[in-house]
Amino acid sequence: MSEFDIDAFIIELDRLGVKLTMTRLADGTYRVNRWRTPEAIRNAEQVERLWATHIGDDKTRMRLLADRLLAWASAANVQHQK
Repeated sequence: MSEFDIDAFIIELDRLGVKLTMTRLADGTYRVNRWRTPEAIRNAEQVERLWATHIGDDKTRMRLLADRLLAWASAANVQHQK
């Protein structure tokens, strides 16, 4: 992942045991939540290194991540309605 590939980033975190969700806040912005499974505890160093390398304090990347999570959630809702 030399360039920021959002989908690969989400999939890698999931493989390491971190589930990402997002919450819409009252001001219309989104907060990304990181849910750690027991697998994530075993992979804590990798998870933190991956997050620091690709997200860190970069608000633009955080917004891109939230937008992608929203798109994935919307697509999942459409699939469940079929």
